[in-house]
Amino acid sequence: MIPSSQDRLQQRAVLRIYATYRLLLASILLISFVLATKSSILGSTEPRLFSLTATAYLVFALLNLVRHYTQREHCNETQLFFEFFIDVGCVMLMSYCSASSESGLSLLLVVTVSAASMTMPAQLCLSIASLASIAAIAEVAANTLNQRVETQRFVVAGLVGVAYFTTAIVIRYLSARIAKTEQLADIRGSDIETLSQINKRIVQRMQTGIVVMQPDGRIRLFNAAAAELLDIPYQESPTDLYAPLPLRELGDDQQRTSKIVSLKKNKADIQANITRLDLGEEDSEYLIYLENISKISQRAQNMKLASLGRFSASIAHEIRNPLSAISHAAQLLSESPELGSADKRFASIILNQAARMNGIIKNILELSRGTLPKPQRFLLGTWLEEFIADWKGAEACKIELINEAQGCEVNVDPSQLRQVIANITENGVRHGTGADSRAELKFHIHAAPGAETIILDLIDSGPGIAAEDEDKIFEPFFTTKTTGNGLGLYLSRELCLANQIHIFYRRTDSGESCFRLQFPHPDRGSLLSET
Repeated sequence: MIPSSQDRLQQRAVLRIYATYRLLLASILLISFVLATKSSILGSTEPRLFSLTATAYLVFALLNLVRHYTQREHCNETQLFFEFFIDVGCVMLMSYCSASSESGLSLLLVVTVSAASMTMPAQLCLSIASLASIAAIAEVAANTLNQRVETQRFVVAGLVGVAYFTTAIVIRYLSARIAKTEQLADIRGSDIETLSQINKRIVQRMQTGIVVMQPDGRIRLFNAAAAELLDIPYQESPTDLYAPLPLRELGDDQQRTSKIVSLKKNKADIQANITRLDLGEEDSEYLIYLENISKISQRAQNMKLASLGRFSASIAHEIRNPLSAISHAAQLLSESPELGSADKRFASIILNQAARMNGIIKNILELSRGTLPKPQRFLLGTWLEEFIADWKGAEACKIELINEAQGCEVNVDPSQLRQVIANITENGVRHGTGADSRAELKFHIHAAPGAETIILDLIDSGPGIAAEDEDKIFEPFFTTKTTGNGLGLYLSRELCLANQIHIFYRRTDSGESCFRLQFPHPDRGSLLSET
């Protein structure tokens, strides 16, 4: 089995610790032998051989310490077996030179067997334990032949061998359990990371705004929908971003869990619902859900007007036929040579008012049809270039296109979007015509702050909407002109609602009149198209 990267790191750490231990052991044995008195046990029987072995072992330990701390690649099993084999040989040879009956050097091999069990496969670590046991018995046998120890020391050597095998088996079992636990922890960690990424993607694609706010009002986490609703720049890991004042006030109010927040920037009414993430702590964070109730209110209003719309459509259809007859008769009457100038003026008034009524009937019938949108993904900048080139009123105005969101797509019904843009453009031409009889319009495309959505600003050179009328311009039949029917902007708002486009009127920083269209995320689609 090929060891994992985690196993290799653990093996390298164990080998470095053991190499340090080996160097300290060799240094202590050699220094103790050099500074020892005549009654010392170390090297008592073979001092010359002990000195050579201890010196060679110290050099071997130093070289291996340098190698383990500088080597980056993985140590193979042959190298490790050779290292531990040298450890067994040197320690047992020094034990032989010190009369094993009292030196106790053979017990030091328990550490060697333990290190081998943690860094090598089971077969090899048991082989090291076997070699250590054989070396312990052979050392006692050699001392017995030289009559240095009694034969009873074979029992002690056998018990030491049992200790070697017991250590090898126990350490190997514990290492296997630890490795299995680490592997399971890695799998669980990977699963948690995967679930975290899935949850993050789900939260980012939600139409409901999600905000995690600290007690001091600092935003710890929020999604793109919240950035769009609050009109703040989106940051994946915000560091010094604070929630708007109404949300902070809601967090400080312990008696309320919801509040309607009205933001002046985007003319949207937002329902904010707040809850504590941990009720047991006073300084726990807040989880805030944000819903754009403006769209909900618009849908509720549409449901109320649905029956009235069908009734109005049936009436409009019935009126259209007699209206056509009246218009035709007035036209024939105006062409009569017997009419005076005053009668012809009255006939002209009849024709103009009939045309106006016919326009109202046309808009009512379009509203009553309620055609579901057929969204398509397309580049807004390219589409607007084609719209400007094909628009029938282009000769009456100058249109400037500013595209700061190259390559960004929208997902809406292009035919319904064309009707919305045409209505607003015609209003801009009608109200923005200057002294040279030529209006100036500006189409400004840019990305929403921090969100992956597009904003289109339709700016005209007219005087704009009066402040007291800004909240009424999207109501049906509201108009400030005697020649208007008040259904153009209402129809535009209904089409925007069907395509999840947020439309509102605002003033630019320089005070220019502007209609803003905030498009939904292209991956969210259209609610009405999915029903």
